[in-house]
Amino acid sequence: MRSWHIRSLSLASALVAVFASTAGLRAQQPTPATMRPAGAPAEVVERFLQLAATKAYGQMGGVFGTREGAINTRETQSRVERRMFAIASILQNERFVIREQNAIPGRPEGDAVQLTVQVTQNGERKDVPFVTVRTPQGAWLVEQIDLERLTKWD
Repeated sequence: MRSWHIRSLSLASALVAVFASTAGLRAQQPTPATMRPAGAPAEVVERFLQLAATKAYGQMGGVFGTREGAINTRETQSRVERRMFAIASILQNERFVIREQNAIPGRPEGDAVQLTVQVTQNGERKDVPFVTVRTPQGAWLVEQIDLERLTKWD
């Protein structure tokens, strides 16, 4: 299990931020360390959450995508940054723990994995499924995040 402390941002503030103007977003330049492909599902989820915490929206687009590749190779930088800004705002947390990893039935074995990440926001813990996928080059990307688990009112 991995655990990381991340700055807290209330869900209400996060949702307001999602709708705020994105005109002030700065381009994030990838560094050699972040350009190295993730070699495992847990590694890419950890990297994605760390990039979200540091508001590295452009770099987040390099580890989010489908089997065909990262989203930042198919969409404009401004569109990627706006999308990652919205996701990062919802994912802001005090802590996350990668709890379990399972193959996804019906998908090629070893090419798609679901991880359950326990996210703590405002002292409340919620399990959030992350789907990761392996590209033909062997890199792992975050393909899907069940953000509704964090935005749904109980």
